[in-house]
Parts: sequence; structure tokens; C-alpha cells
Amino acid sequence: MDASNIEVIIAVLFGSLILALIGVFMFVMVIVYQKRKIRNIREQQRLITEYEQAVLKAKVEMREETLKYVGQELHDNVGQVLSLIKLYLSRPELQKQTDSTQLIDQAILDIRSLSQDLNINRVEQYSLNDFIEQELNKVHKSGLVKTSFESEGTCEPLNIQPRLMISRIFQECISNILKHAEAKHIFVKLLTKAGSCTLSVRDDGVGFETTAVQHGSGLINMCDRVKLIGGDIEIMSSLGAGTEIKLRIPQS
Repeated sequence: MDASNIEVIIAVLFGSLILALIGVFMFVMVIVYQKRKIRNIREQQRLITEYEQAVLKAKVEMREETLKYVGQELHDNVGQVLSLIKLYLSRPELQKQTDSTQLIDQAILDIRSLSQDLNINRVEQYSLNDFIEQELNKVHKSGLVKTSFESEGTCEPLNIQPRLMISRIFQECISNILKHAEAKHIFVKLLTKAGSCTLSVRDDGVGFETTAVQHGSGLINMCDRVKLIGGDIEIMSSLGAGTEIKLRIPQS
């Protein structure tokens, strides 16, 4: 066998080896791609499941919050007005001094207001701006804390699920202030800028060390929900200087 034949055989073998290596490489790449694809699909499914569970949990919590508020209003306001009406009707001498019709009208107005609050789907019926105003009016009506609300632009997520999550996060902020802050005033701002919304909830309460409560379940719930809707949250507080929670969320 002459040298030229040997060179041809070596070239063929070398070419075959290269083709084999390319084939193995392509096979490995296909396997890696398929594994990544499966992993990404599973991750997407996990995120979708978490999101759906978070939305469902938010609905349940809002329902509980609403029923709690309605029960308190029935006891403190409507019940008191009806008791006064009963007293005036049972004592003619009092009827001359007080117009029971006015009390009945007040009871009707209170019941109508509560019937609107009982509609758990009111998040779908009202804008985010209107929902925040309604929630702050409840707080202001209680007389426990003063409230201020500033709105600039139109902040309205297109889908109902993000709006529900934002509404629930806002309720959690207000609930935490009422429970722990000992605040005299709540300041809320809803601003729209560059395709995103910023919701700021600030109080003049006792404040807290953020490092000491960063693992609290309430704050973790809020942070998790913000991530699920593609936003971010900033918590600023210190002892004696109040607290501000700033939520940035996409419009879409």
C-alpha cells in the first residue's frame, strides 16, 4: 500500500471521526435542550399554580375582611340605629322630640352601603383608585386614624387578577398599620409614570426595625404576591419614624 492510499484512509478515518464527534455533540445538545425545555415548562407550570393559589387566597382573605367589616358595622351602626328606633316607637313622649323617619332613613343608607361592601366582586366593578378611596373611607369613618389620598394619572392593570392582588396587598398594609403602628395619620399615593404604577402607603406611627421583622409572614406574603405580578416592593421604617411601603407594579 503506497503512501497516497494511506493518506486517503487516514483522511477518511479522520473525517468519519469528526462526523461522529459532531453527531455525538448534536445528540448531546438535543438532550440538553429537551431537558431545559421540560424544566422550563415545569417551572412555568409551578409559577402558574403558585399564582392561581395566591389569587384564590387573596379572594378568600378579602371575603373574610369584608365580612368582618360588615359584621362590625351591623353591630356598631345599623344595630344601634334600629335600637333607637325601637326605643322611640315604644315611648310616645320621645317621638315628639325626635323624628324617627330620619333614623329609618339613616338605617336604610347604612344597609345599602353595607350591601355594596358585601359584593366580593367589587374589585372587578371599581377602578383601583376607587377601591383605595372606599377602603380609606372605611378607616376614616371609624375615627381611629386620619387618612389622606393623592392620585396622579390612571393606574389600572388590564387584568383583574393583578388588580385583585394589589387590592389585597393594600388591605394588608392598612390592616398592619391599624394593628401595630399606633398611627394618627395614613398617607396614600397612587402615581403613574413611564408605564408603571407606584403605590405608596405611609404612616406616622411607631415604626419598626426592618431587619427584626423581615421574616414575618405578613411581609413575606406581600413580597411574594408582588413578585407574582412582576412588581417590586420597598419597605422603609425605623423606630419612632413611621413606616412607608412602596409598591411598583407594571400597568399591563
